[in-house]
Amino acid sequence: MNPIRMNHRMLRGAWICFMLMHGLLLSAQNEEDALRYSWLLPGGTARSWGLGSAMGAVGADPGSASLNPAGFALYNTSEISLTPGIEVNNADALHYGTSATGTNTRGMVNNFAAVLCYPGKTNSTWKSTVFGISYDREATYHWNRPAVGDRVNSTILQNFVNEANETDPADLYDSYSFTSGIAWDAYAIDPLDTVANTYSSQIPFGSEVRQSNTINSGGRLQTTSLFLATNWMDRLYMGLSLGIVGVKYNRTTTHTETTLDESLDLKELTYTDNLITTGGGVDLKVGILGRVTDRLRMGISYHSPKWLQLDDTYYTRMSTTFRTPDSQGNVSYTGESPDGIFAYRVNTPWNVLASAAYVAGKNGLVSVDYGITDYRRMKLGGDNSIPDSYDFAYENGVITERFTRTQSLRVGTEWRSGNWYFRGGWGWWQDPYAETDARHGSGYKRYSLGTGYRTDHLSLDLALTYGQRTTSYFQYDPALVNATQETLKDYRSLVTIAYRP
Repeated sequence: MNPIRMNHRMLRGAWICFMLMHGLLLSAQNEEDALRYSWLLPGGTARSWGLGSAMGAVGADPGSASLNPAGFALYNTSEISLTPGIEVNNADALHYGTSATGTNTRGMVNNFAAVLCYPGKTNSTWKSTVFGISYDREATYHWNRPAVGDRVNSTILQNFVNEANETDPADLYDSYSFTSGIAWDAYAIDPLDTVANTYSSQIPFGSEVRQSNTINSGGRLQTTSLFLATNWMDRLYMGLSLGIVGVKYNRTTTHTETTLDESLDLKELTYTDNLITTGGGVDLKVGILGRVTDRLRMGISYHSPKWLQLDDTYYTRMSTTFRTPDSQGNVSYTGESPDGIFAYRVNTPWNVLASAAYVAGKNGLVSVDYGITDYRRMKLGGDNSIPDSYDFAYENGVITERFTRTQSLRVGTEWRSGNWYFRGGWGWWQDPYAETDARHGSGYKRYSLGTGYRTDHLSLDLALTYGQRTTSYFQYDPALVNATQETLKDYRSLVTIAYRP
């Protein structure tokens, strides 16, 4: 047997049985988890997306549920609509000078809405009351994000060594079951000083390795809104919506390192991190629209935080392959964590949206939406059902320090020729990371085109969109590895079919 692995095995001893994980902060919920459920885009139909989602003051579209619910008061008839589509998400990564690309394509339902319009009584100043239900898909998590580095002078094992130092080998698995504990079990780290309880990596830091890191994720954040809106004198429109939020997220991160120095005994390691998040919550939106002149409408809406209760299930695994066999002829080893469970809360930031639309009679319109979102107000919290649960004070401090208040701007236009409509739009969302943070990237820009054909009872709308942003992330401790730079691109094609009795 390799003498290092023999000494390692003698020190391990017997493991203690799996710990009860509920209530222990071992899954490392952090600021990136908060951002994942706070980075949202307006939902809606092919019409609203064709207009660049600049629909806050346009109204009469299910997109009002995620923009300004007062827009529902502009309906003058009931309607039911369905918006399926296809999304293509493309990720280009650059890691230590080497590029990689991944693509994920899938079908989805972007919106479903049922709008009921009740006209007011004759001669009443309240012209109509509108209520109904709208389903919106506000975030997609379907990405395939590979990154490759051909000659990287860093290793994830140093991260585990730093974590394990000063911990007795007999306690290592219990203390760090998802990280250095399984690295120890797979013989990827070894004892250096058994008195001071320090460790060494099977890959000396600075040795060149070939790295491959792939993040495969899926899921969505969806909001089903119950809304109510009213029209006063065709001059003032008011609305509110209560959203029932659903979250489903799954992610598998696979990190592989292959040593280029054949004198090193460790040939290859793979560390896999699996996470599934489910949960839900509520939000509230209120808005008002005013017809300033016959051709100018202006409005403002307030979007409350989404108050989310989430549950994580997770586990990790490490496998290693050595160049020389042990006394039993083994060259491969595996370390596996227990199944982790953790419940926590996320409050997303509130948002304010101001809108204006110039309506050129029946010929067309131009609209503008401007929003403010303060990502410093994201909050993580413990499970309310557990007394004295972890308070996330440190993580919330990091959120305040590393994020910023952002602005968004969207412009859209629509023009009519007979029963045909032609649309275009553009949108920009500022990057939520503070400029001092290494993960700060460009803002998200989206371009859209659309068309539609409408009769008194039926309509068919089509939209095509393209969005792009740049960002960066660290595969492990930023003190040990350079950031991986990413360009994220998304393509959407949406079709809306609507029926009006």
